[in-house]
Amino acid sequence: MELSRQEQALMKRLTRVRALFGFLRLHRHELFDETFQEQLEGMYRTTGAGEPPHPPALMCMVTLLQGYVGASDAEAVELAVVDLRWQMVLGCLGADTPPFSQGALQAFRERMVAHEMDRVLLERTVALVRSGAMTEGERRAVSKALRVAIDSRPLAGAGRVEDTINLLGHAARSIVRVVSKITERPPEEICRKAGIPLLLAPSIKAGLDLDWSDPKQKAAAIQILERQVSSLQQWVDRHLDDVVEQPLRTYLDAVTQVRDQDLETAEDGTVRIRQGVAPDRRVSIEDAEMRHGRKSRSKRFDGYKEHIARDLDLPVIVACAVTPANRPEEEGAAPIAEDVQRQRLRLVELHIDRAYVNSPVVDDVIRAGGQVFSKPWGQRARSPDLFSKRDFKIDLRAKTITCPAGQVEVFEPGDTVEFDPEECGACPLRAKCTQAASGRGRTVSIAEDEALQGKFRKLQQTGPGRAVLRQRTAVEHALAHIAARKGHSARYIGARRNLFDLRRAAAIQNLEAAQRLIQEAA
Repeated sequence: MELSRQEQALMKRLTRVRALFGFLRLHRHELFDETFQEQLEGMYRTTGAGEPPHPPALMCMVTLLQGYVGASDAEAVELAVVDLRWQMVLGCLGADTPPFSQGALQAFRERMVAHEMDRVLLERTVALVRSGAMTEGERRAVSKALRVAIDSRPLAGAGRVEDTINLLGHAARSIVRVVSKITERPPEEICRKAGIPLLLAPSIKAGLDLDWSDPKQKAAAIQILERQVSSLQQWVDRHLDDVVEQPLRTYLDAVTQVRDQDLETAEDGTVRIRQGVAPDRRVSIEDAEMRHGRKSRSKRFDGYKEHIARDLDLPVIVACAVTPANRPEEEGAAPIAEDVQRQRLRLVELHIDRAYVNSPVVDDVIRAGGQVFSKPWGQRARSPDLFSKRDFKIDLRAKTITCPAGQVEVFEPGDTVEFDPEECGACPLRAKCTQAASGRGRTVSIAEDEALQGKFRKLQQTGPGRAVLRQRTAVEHALAHIAARKGHSARYIGARRNLFDLRRAAAIQNLEAAQRLIQEAA
């Protein structure tokens, strides 16, 4: 569509600051072609009932603009009226009323999530760059064979992280709030009738009012709280059995989950906090999926991990995944590989962090004749004065390992080999080999993927090999741009909605890359 005089004037001002507005105005018809618009329209029922929906392409463009400028839903509604750049992109220049409402935007986002349209939007931006539709100046064909790098970053969850007492109290307070709405009774009345007066205080710990440094008082507090929360559950079961549904069921289940993971019954029948941390422990009532995680031994975070796959031949993010923070990185590779396959692309080269090496995707790529590159695991000894693993000769074909003194042991991949204690005890090199107690021999761990690790080590030992490994920095830079755009904290509750946000940010990044390619080709 030809630019109007007012649009031409606006375009002249969009050369340095927020230039993507101008790009979207010029190329919106390519991004939202007939096929994509039909897919968006397919999210709605065609019964004719209810209000007619807002144009899906317009709403999808709004979500892009919202992610581009970092606006809230309420701000997006206002910007569609007061910002000429928004109006130009949305095709409503001069409008004095917003073309959509805050509720409509929230509902559209939920539809996109439910129908996987956020994935389709990302794939659309990938296809536009890879097919050359937005890089006609270069006129180059792009192969379906894909060289990608995968990496992740921590994302702090949006839910409040709480200890056991506050988790139970938060869930109980939420139950009372929902029950109050259902029964149209004040929360104070429900607390008294349900036998949970602790909730009448400003906070659970204020209601308990004890010396938290005293272990006996702290143990008593757990019993008081658990008894009152159980009383609330029983009251709900007696009086609301017919209407126990979402969202009330969500909070009742949360109480059960927290009790099971954090509490245990002592021999004398009293309830106490469980020793140790339960696997997959829930840390928030508001966000049931966020978890404790570690970026390193010393750095802990609560929330999720964002994974992206970045094309090494074109500046595009081809797929994304979000996993709870406690899950290993390797679990993020599988959904990425599935999204790549949906785009009819083939992984022929995979550059990954060491944490992804155990992913089944690695084996799939190798079986298909592809290549995998990663930094190897270290081979350092516990002490710098001792022989390291690299001083031992490992024969993968014969499945033998030979120590510096010539002693040979056989192994299977995944074994921890212990050399003969008698041989080690009499060995003149023992002082340089092990600090094990008398009667114990030197041990060496053999990885299940020892052959692959050996390949990685050979790469790391040569200049050309190190240059290959450095190609992975492209995905690190892409993650840094994602972090700069989205911040380090989650915008939404739940893994799926945060995946939507990640895919949207990746799509915007791809569109900016397409814009740069056009400028370079001009």
